[in-house]
Amino acid sequence: MITSRGAVMQKILSFSIIILVLIGTSIYAGGDEEEQLLNTNSCVNCDLSNAWLEEADLRKADFSGAKLYRANMEYADLRGANFTGADLSNVRLRGANLTNAILDNAILRYTNLGDANLSGASLKGAKLRDARFSNTKTDGIRF
Repeated sequence: MITSRGAVMQKILSFSIIILVLIGTSIYAGGDEEEQLLNTNSCVNCDLSNAWLEEADLRKADFSGAKLYRANMEYADLRGANFTGADLSNVRLRGANLTNAILDNAILRYTNLGDANLSGASLKGAKLRDARFSNTKTDGIRF
């Protein structure tokens, strides 16, 4: 027979497990599409919201039209990547290498580009409202 104290502990344990499962699934949003990106270096028009891509090697990856809301791409190698028309709102790109990246018509609202390298990048028609550019390398950017 389970005592009342034991029943309370069992309920707390069950509740904790449910919370951990829910948190785990929300942190790893992107799932199959994130795996597709890492395997093929392409994720056109896909949803990578909340994806964890910190320090990922994504040189020349194609993110055209992708939704990357709140993704973590800090210190990622994104040289020559194509973000045409992508939504990079609230993305963490601190320290990322975006040399020669294409960000034409991309949304970079509230995006953190601190310490990133945007040398030679194209930002034609990009929406940069409230984006942060602290210590960002900007040599040869095209607007």
